[in-house]
Amino acid sequence: MTSHGFVGDLLLRNGVVDAAGLTRAMETQAADKATLGRALANLGLAEESVVAFTIAAALHLEFLDGEPPAVAAEVAALLKAESCRKRGIVPLTLDGNCLRVAVSDPMDDSVLQDARFRTGRNIRPVVVTQTWLEVLCARVYPEAERAVPTYDMLPSKTPSGEVETSTDGEYDLVDPADTAKSTNLPPIIRLVNLILSDAAAAGASDIHIEPQQGSVQVRQRVDGLLRDVMTLPHNLQDQTISRLKIISGMDIAERRKPQDGRSRLRYEGRRIDLRVSTLPTQFGEKVVIRLLNSDRAILPLDQIDFSSENLRIMRSFMSRPQGMILVTGPTGSGKTSTLYTALNSIKSSSNNIVTLEDPIEFQLPGVNQMQINARAGVTFASGLRSILRQDPNVILVGEIRDQETAEIALQASQTGHLLLSTVHTNDAPATITRLFDLGIPPFLVASSLIGILAQRLVRRPCPSCVTRAWPSPAAVEKAGGLSNLPADGRWVAASGCEKCAQSGVKGRLAIHEVLEINDEVRDLIAKQGSEQAIRAAGKRAGMRTLFEDGLAKAAQGFTTLDELLRVVSLDEPVETAGKTRSAVETKVAAVTSAPAAVSATTTANVSQAAEIGDPGQGAVRGRVLVVEDSPTIASVVKYFLELEGFDVLLAADGLAGLETAQREHPQVIVSDVNMPGMGGVAMVKALRADPSNANVRILMLTSEASIEAESEGLAAGADDYLLKPVEPRRLAARVKALLARSGSRAA
Repeated sequence: MTSHGFVGDLLLRNGVVDAAGLTRAMETQAADKATLGRALANLGLAEESVVAFTIAAALHLEFLDGEPPAVAAEVAALLKAESCRKRGIVPLTLDGNCLRVAVSDPMDDSVLQDARFRTGRNIRPVVVTQTWLEVLCARVYPEAERAVPTYDMLPSKTPSGEVETSTDGEYDLVDPADTAKSTNLPPIIRLVNLILSDAAAAGASDIHIEPQQGSVQVRQRVDGLLRDVMTLPHNLQDQTISRLKIISGMDIAERRKPQDGRSRLRYEGRRIDLRVSTLPTQFGEKVVIRLLNSDRAILPLDQIDFSSENLRIMRSFMSRPQGMILVTGPTGSGKTSTLYTALNSIKSSSNNIVTLEDPIEFQLPGVNQMQINARAGVTFASGLRSILRQDPNVILVGEIRDQETAEIALQASQTGHLLLSTVHTNDAPATITRLFDLGIPPFLVASSLIGILAQRLVRRPCPSCVTRAWPSPAAVEKAGGLSNLPADGRWVAASGCEKCAQSGVKGRLAIHEVLEINDEVRDLIAKQGSEQAIRAAGKRAGMRTLFEDGLAKAAQGFTTLDELLRVVSLDEPVETAGKTRSAVETKVAAVTSAPAAVSATTTANVSQAAEIGDPGQGAVRGRVLVVEDSPTIASVVKYFLELEGFDVLLAADGLAGLETAQREHPQVIVSDVNMPGMGGVAMVKALRADPSNANVRILMLTSEASIEAESEGLAAGADDYLLKPVEPRRLAARVKALLARSGSRAA
C-alpha cells in the first residue's frame, strides 16, 4: 500500500483519478473534513457516486444511489440525530436483529462499532455518497438540520448595541409588579440587546420573533430574504416580548390585540430607529422590529443603479416646476430611499421642501418632515391640506392610499407644486389603472402626471466568491431561451463563503421601469386606455421594462438571472422574426451549468450559430458521437453541433462510447481524453482494433496542453486533437473538416 492509503490506491488502480489529482483532493479533504469522494467532486476530478461505487465494489458491499428511501420512525429512533449527523451514518431498515445502515465512509470501523454498541444489533453497512447521506439525514432527522444558535450558546456573546427606551410612546404603561420584576432581570435585557445588535451587525432590515409550540424562533431579513438565526426556549417567551414592549412604549398587560411602538438602538456610533409591532398568534404574541438607520447617508442620484437613459429621464422629471411623480413597487422595494435621493438632488436654499410620512424613516437636513398621527387627526389627506398653506415648492406624500389623498395630491400638482408619492402596484402602467380604481377622473390623471417609476430590489452576488457561470437551465427557459439573452452577456454566480454566510449574496441593487408621460400616453390615459396599450406606447417611446432592465444588469454581472426571475417574471412570450423559439434553442435546458470558459463564448455566438444551420430545415449533415463525462460540456457541444445540422449522440465514458459506436455507427466521434473508467485513449485503441471502424473520424478533446498527451492520442488512432475550452464554431468547423476528409456525406 502506498502513501495514498487503501482508498487512494483503489481509485488510482481503477482509473478514477490520476496521482496529481488524488494528491490535491487529499489536501482538500484534510482542510474541509469531507470524504475523499466529496473532495474529488468539488475539484471536478471525479463524480462522487463513482468514487463511492468503486469503494463499495472493492469491499463487496451494497452501494445505494438515486432517490433516498423512506425510513420508518421506529428504525430512525434507534440512533440519535446528532450522532448520525456527526458520524456520517443513518439507519435504513431493520430485519430481525440486523440493522442496515447507510455510511459515507465504510473504512471507519469506529462508526460501525459505535452503532452496534448503541443499538445492540448486528450492523450491515451500505455505501453511499456524503451528499446522498446528508439529504437522507435531513429528511429522517429534520430537527437536527436546524443549524441555528440556541439560547444555551449565548453566554459567550456580548451585545455591542445600546437600547434607548422610548419616552414618547403612544400607550400608557401598565407595569404589574411580577412582570416588571422578571423583565428587568439582566439576562433578559442582555438577550434583547444581543438580538438587536446582531441584526444591526448583519445589516438586517427586520427582526421576526415568532412563538412556536415549545420554542421561540428568531429570524432576520437580510437582503430581502428571511433566515433563521436563533432559537429560544419557551420559558423565555413572555419575558423577552415584555422587555421589547417596555422599551417600545407599549402596554405589556395587553396581549389580545396588535400594538405598535418605537425605540432606538445605538450601534457602533450609528443611530438606528426601531419600529416595533406585535400581533397575537396561536402560541403567543409575534413581534416584528423594523430597523431604520437614521444616520444613513443619502447617495447622489447617479449612484442608485439607474441606467444612463433612466437617469436622464429622472433628472428631467425632477427639473419640472410642477406635476406629479409616482414611485411604485411592493413594500421593501426601496421606494422611500429613491424618493429621498430624488429630493436630496434638488434640495437648495431656494426650494421649500415638505414631506408627509408614516413613519419618517430617515432625517433629511434642510427638508421639513411631518409625521402622520392618526390619533391627533393628522392623516395624509388632512396633513396635505395643511402643507399646501405652508408655501411649498416640492411636496413628498409618503403613500397615496385613498381617493381623498389622491385628489388633493393631483390638484396640488396642477397649482405650481412638484409632488412626489408612492403607490403599491406591480409596474408603471398598472399605476394608472390604480388611480382610476380610486375614482380619479382620467382627465385629472392625464393633466397632472409627468412620470412613473417602478422599482424592485435584486440581490448582488458576493464579490468574494463570485465566478463566471452560465445561468441555470430553468432560468434560461423562464427568460425565454437563449435568443432572449444579450449576446455579450457576462453571466456570474456565487457559491457562498464566510463573508456572505454561505449565502452567495451580498447587498442589493435596484432595477427600474420608467414611464414618461408623453403625448401618446397622455391621450391614452384621457381615453382610459388599457394597461397593455399604455405599456406598448411606453415601449415605443423607449421605456425599458423591469425585466429588460434587470436582464441587462444580470448580463453585466451585477446580479444573476435566477435572482432576477425570483423578483420579476418575463414580460411576454418571446418571439423572433414572427415565430417562437425553435426546438433546438429549447435544448439548452439540458445544460446544468456552463463553466466560465465555455459560457463566455456561448452567448456571444448563439446568433451566428443559428444562422449557419437549422436542423428543422434541410438534410442532416451526419451523425456525431460525443463522449464526455461532464454533462455540462457534453450538452453545450451537442447544442452547437445540432445547430449545424448534425445528429448528435451522447456517451458518458469510454466504455459507453465504445458500445454506442458499435451500435449506431457514427461518422465522427468527439471524445474527451480523461474520463472515469475507460478513458478516451483506451477507447480509441479499442475502436481502431476493429476494422469495421476504419472510416470513423475521431476528434480528441483535452485540457492537457502537452506534446506528449497529443502524441499519445494521435498514436492511438485519433484524427485530430483540440484543446479545451473549445470555441463552439471552431469545434463545428473541425467536425465538418473530418467529414469532408472521410468523404462521408449526409443522407
